Amino acid sequence: MIYKTCNKCRKKYEYGKHHSCSINHNKKMNVIKGKNDDFYSSRKWRKLRNQIIERDGAHCQRCLHKYGIITTANLEVHHIIARSVNKALELEPINLVTTCKTCNLQLGTNGVDWGHKIKQLTEYSL
Repeated sequence: MIYKTCNKCRKKYEYGKHHSCSINHNKKMNVIKGKNDDFYSSRKWRKLRNQIIERDGAHCQRCLHKYGIITTANLEVHHIIARSVNKALELEPINLVTTCKTCNLQLGTNGVDWGHKIKQLTEYSL
């Protein structure tokens, strides 16, 4: 028999079978990432997400403005002011910007680091 070691809990399990703690790992990761609610699977979010990506030319705005590179792969929509900080802005187009997955992970919940709409958004959120 061939065994694999779980990267999370380091327990061994049979290759080709589901590991017993994988469901718990996924649940924990969703809570950590803030995706334990239904927001990201809602129809409103999916529709708005597609509109924002289209508005931004279907490329990462951070890569373009900060590095001069056009990145079109693995696009995500980033909340400039995090949902945890201001729930009222979670579906506001002015609070959203298209980023690639790498940039979105680097930015986290820290807004943006290239001056994109920050002044407008600050005035809007007051």
